Amino acid sequence: MKNSMDLVCIHKVYDTVEAELIKSWLDSEGIASFLKSDNAGGALSYLTFSLGIEIVVRKEDAEVASRLILERHSS
Repeated sequence: MKNSMDLVCIHKVYDTVEAELIKSWLDSEGIASFLKSDNAGGALSYLTFSLGIEIVVRKEDAEVASRLILERHSS
């Protein structure tokens, strides 16, 4: 049985605003996405610059989501 909660990282950015923008694009296309970062809930925001923010989606949405991000970044 396929688990619809299998999550994969499809992209990584180092800017909170860019991460939120990508999440918004994906949400507007009907793709649920999540932002994963290890910055102590914002208390250690400088970690974002070194560790980045991962854009995470369900495995079955990964191909379409990756293509959408690539199209947005190339235009």
